[in-house]
Amino acid sequence: SWIPKTEAEQNEIIQQLIRMTKDGKESGNVVAIGECGLDYARLQFCPKDIQHSGLRAQLRVAAETDLPLYLHNRESGDDLYEILSEYKDKLPSTDDGSIRGIVHSFDETIEIANKFISLGLYIGINGCSLKTPENLSTVKEIPLQNLILETDCPWCDIRPSHAGSQYVQTTFPTKKDKQYTREMGLKEGFCVKNRTEPCHVSQVAEVVAGVKGLDVEEVVTVCCQNVYDLFGSLEKKKR
Repeated sequence: SWIPKTEAEQNEIIQQLIRMTKDGKESGNVVAIGECGLDYARLQFCPKDIQHSGLRAQLRVAAETDLPLYLHNRESGDDLYEILSEYKDKLPSTDDGSIRGIVHSFDETIEIANKFISLGLYIGINGCSLKTPENLSTVKEIPLQNLILETDCPWCDIRPSHAGSQYVQTTFPTKKDKQYTREMGLKEGFCVKNRTEPCHVSQVAEVVAGVKGLDVEEVVTVCCQNVYDLFGSLEKKKR
């Protein structure tokens, strides 16, 4: 992707984003800013200093549009926490001062999770969050009121080799086709093998319920309310 070479170029892009976001917010098509954040697993594509500069610029968009953050975090939890803490007083927040946002596809430690939770952020859980016994131990310790279920379609499926698979109850017929088609999904009722669809969020709920020893219905009810508390009604406005 193109990286702005000057502060003026970056400011112009941010102003464009702010204008686009405000229009999208008004229509109900835009409910969050993101996915933005840090990724230290792919530094060959973008070094840390450029990522930090870009994130700070994107946080300006959230601050000026009063929308929650949809955050990416890969092997960068401490630095992401520090930058968010630095901007806490400027970012959209709840009445108690908590930052409105979610750290999605979380796969770090409970210590990092607790840092984000201390800022008021939700923790997003999908198949990539449920791969190892250590992942499951972390999910078990995160309070349900701080969790949001997600899929990260079309990635992050729960595979038989993953620790979380032992709790999966619902399965979907699959085909080995490389691409999904409406014919395959809507008429034939098949998913593409190893491709995640929205329906697979039920499997994430089942794993979370199994790990925590709760009913799936309780997990779904609480996590669904968390989504509405964060993003609002999610209804598009009629023009």
